[in-house]
Amino acid sequence: MALPLLLELVKKSADYLATHGIANARRESEWIFAESLGLTRMDLYTRFDMPLDEVDVARLRALITRRGKREPLAYVLGNLEFHGLRLSVGPGVLVPRPETEELVDHLLKELPVAPARVLDIGTGSGAIALAIKSARPDCTVEAGERSEAALAIARANAQTLGCDVRFHLGDLAFALSGPYDAIAANLPYVGESERGACDPELAFEPAEALFAGDAGLDQIARLVPDLARLLAPAGVAWLEHGWQQGAGVRALCASAGLACTTIADGAAKERFARVARCAREAPGDPLAQPVTP
Repeated sequence: MALPLLLELVKKSADYLATHGIANARRESEWIFAESLGLTRMDLYTRFDMPLDEVDVARLRALITRRGKREPLAYVLGNLEFHGLRLSVGPGVLVPRPETEELVDHLLKELPVAPARVLDIGTGSGAIALAIKSARPDCTVEAGERSEAALAIARANAQTLGCDVRFHLGDLAFALSGPYDAIAANLPYVGESERGACDPELAFEPAEALFAGDAGLDQIARLVPDLARLLAPAGVAWLEHGWQQGAGVRALCASAGLACTTIADGAAKERFARVARCAREAPGDPLAQPVTP
């Protein structure tokens, strides 16, 4: 019996994924085949007539079936690319999103030339902290996470990448002391009211890394009052939030006496909050005004 050919199975798998609601079925089929077989996506076409044995076919069938059940592609592959880094991910840790790469870019642009002290709150897989440390190895980077499972993955990623990041197990940053020149926080911000409208893939990710109360602002609301204590006088924090939460985040920051500007992401949706201390001419000066970031 003739063995099935590579490109033939790629196409059949893409058709299967498409019938199960995967939007980019062909591309995802190619990724799964390339990753599983140790090939590049280009290899799939230059070696299109490569026969696959029963072991290969069984392994690929299992992976394609998992994706067809809407398990996140990053979980199926076991890794993803983030800010030029290859990170391991899996059940128990949030899959880093492309927009979070933009948050890293914003923060890196504001780091001082001199070595800085940086904190990543809610690090998950370590994506933000490791991207910052990779780009600025001269900086001292710390990262906090409340999930032991996620922190284990973050530490493993740091070891694989050779990044010296100091990790803390704990809730937010209450046990840490500043001052930090920069803080990044991608905390849970999906509202409970949105749960029913979420993509099926989110059911596989840890709920505690996604949902934060009715309006999705519970975790951000807990963190904001602590930023003044954690930030250096000229320090800045970058927070990721939902595209309809900009006004809510600005209000939380104003209540905490912090200056806040919300920034759109690449899709022109409000996604990031730049938070800094309010500068005043003198303590108690009634004419002092917040500095506009």
